[in-house]
Amino acid sequence: MSSNTLIDNSYAQTLKALHKPGFPIVFTNIFDPSSASTLISLNESHPGLVKAVATASYAVAAKLSIADEELSLSQNLSSVSQFAPLIRDAGLPLSMDLQDGYGDQIVEAITGAISIGVVGANIEDSYPKKGFGGGMACLRSVEEAADRVRKAVAIAEGAGVPDFVVNARTDVLCLKPNPEGWTRDRMVEETIKRGKAYLAAGATSVFVWGGSGDLITSEEIKTLVNAFQGRLAVKLGDGKDDLSVKELADLGLCRISIGPSLLKTDTDGFRRGATRILHGGKLWSEDL
Repeated sequence: MSSNTLIDNSYAQTLKALHKPGFPIVFTNIFDPSSASTLISLNESHPGLVKAVATASYAVAAKLSIADEELSLSQNLSSVSQFAPLIRDAGLPLSMDLQDGYGDQIVEAITGAISIGVVGANIEDSYPKKGFGGGMACLRSVEEAADRVRKAVAIAEGAGVPDFVVNARTDVLCLKPNPEGWTRDRMVEETIKRGKAYLAAGATSVFVWGGSGDLITSEEIKTLVNAFQGRLAVKLGDGKDDLSVKELADLGLCRISIGPSLLKTDTDGFRRGATRILHGGKLWSEDL
């Protein structure tokens, strides 16, 4: 895939600096040229509201009428390349959801993303096609997953982006049912073990997700924030009683995203939702 986008590490430096514990970077994730343009346009009426942009692979896949786990690297790169120039022209850093780093295609995944102007990526420790119902076999070992984070950072440095931001996602709390004999507390302990390993391997933040419709609790967030020294990323809940961006920020984490939550809204709905969230509000709304 060819691209005229210049490789510029300063965008990665900007993105990394936005990960401030207690003052998190907030992403209303995009998935196509329309959502990208809509999000960027918010800075016209609200200067500085949008500080960085991130994609959601689930939503990118949905736009192609396929399941997230069926989204190939080439399809993901091709889709994001359609709007990456818009993000760069707006002077904003772009992070891309690269799933698990695409298995043995991790070199191609990182270099391909960088070639279209991406300066950060989500990389998860689960196998996309295994789901979450098979216990710990659904996840790579902590050693292998940490090595893949380390490799991603090294690949990016070799490609001219030494400050490439890896948001390392661990999916221990997504496993349903719990692995045999495991309590929730043990799963949180495993999450901490993995997160610390990923940070030591060069990740900027650790993204802890509880799976669809099952958020981690406020007390668990506090525990994780303490364990990771604030370098925690979470997904914003979409329920009426779920915490707002401001409430999550007050817990001391560094990154909040919404994933594909605004996928099914029209342009006006996306604009309203993104504005509400970026101003510190909730994802939930009666008109969402």
